Amino acid sequence: MSFNIVDLVKDQIGDQVISGIGNALGMQGSQTSSALSGAIPGLLGGLMNSANTSSGADALFDAVQKQDDGILGNMGNLLGGDQASSFANQGTSVLTSLLGGGAIGKLAGALSSMAGISSGNSSSLLGMLAPIVLSVIKKKVLGGGMNASSLANMLSDQNDNINAAMPQGFADKLQSDGFFDSISGASSSTASVGTAHDSTHTAPTVAKASGGGGLMKWIIPLVAIAVLAWLAMQFFGGSNTEDAVNATGDAVSETASQAAGVSEEALQAARDAMPEGVELDSITDGLNGVFGSAQDALGGITDVDSATAAIPAIEEAAGSLGGINDVVSRLPDAAKGPIGSIVNSGMSGLQPLIEKVTAIPGVGDIIQPYIDPLMEMLQGLAG
Repeated sequence: MSFNIVDLVKDQIGDQVISGIGNALGMQGSQTSSALSGAIPGLLGGLMNSANTSSGADALFDAVQKQDDGILGNMGNLLGGDQASSFANQGTSVLTSLLGGGAIGKLAGALSSMAGISSGNSSSLLGMLAPIVLSVIKKKVLGGGMNASSLANMLSDQNDNINAAMPQGFADKLQSDGFFDSISGASSSTASVGTAHDSTHTAPTVAKASGGGGLMKWIIPLVAIAVLAWLAMQFFGGSNTEDAVNATGDAVSETASQAAGVSEEALQAARDAMPEGVELDSITDGLNGVFGSAQDALGGITDVDSATAAIPAIEEAAGSLGGINDVVSRLPDAAKGPIGSIVNSGMSGLQPLIEKVTAIPGVGDIIQPYIDPLMEMLQGLAG
């Protein structure tokens, strides 16, 4: 290729931008530089993988078209003072819609481990980086007369450059953590950062209805808890099956009651209170991903060995939640009501499973240090 997309992004991140990010997040310059060395190729690799499907490529193309590339000449002001928080929130919201909350949490967790920073700072850094990356891509799109398919192919052609920019061991870490597989719209597992792109783009794109999308987010936890009932029957069996099913049925009834009590007017009021660039549906999507991951991890525990094997998945769920918590903590109180409700709904399904699993001899001591911080964050979000 005649250009290197990683270098183009790095060209927009000079000392002033690095200093602005570091000051906004309370990090030293060396930490910021280290985190950026993984965040830039990691984020580009994620976008490339998302664009492997027609719907993912269309969503990315739409986000790129909407991106204000004028920010590239104003980064110093955008990262100063109170604007930095809003800037990060907008970027995080866009990334969540493109990659999914679970994928963002996994990337933030990997960056946290590599650079020695908190998962919250990792998530915020990704949010600040996203508009820069999208602005750079927009300049290539406008200059090349691209559509969604050619944009996806352009990114796929950058696979070698993205791989080469990864810090040592970072691509393997992302792969083993399931970052690429968890990306919304990723078509398959990837042996390297990306796969060859199908340029035909024949799959239809499903548009999300503007009026009812939020309401569906209240139904998803019910489905997750119904799955939990099946897990309970499979796991406990025998004389305990009836009790497990009854307990889960109570949780379903409680969650259904909470869902029915949330009016569309309340949901709309929360949406109206959201800062510009932050979407309620994106946050609830991320929360549903956290609950699903946690339930999957806990549902597979039957003894000490399986509990040990579940720890990475629980840590990933906590990392994802940390990124969501960082965004929610900055929202006005008027925007937090439905978020607290969905957290309460999810916790009502998660708590019985935690209690059953920790009752297994030796399991509680293994997973409690990882479950407790997760539940503390959830309780804080529940309000």
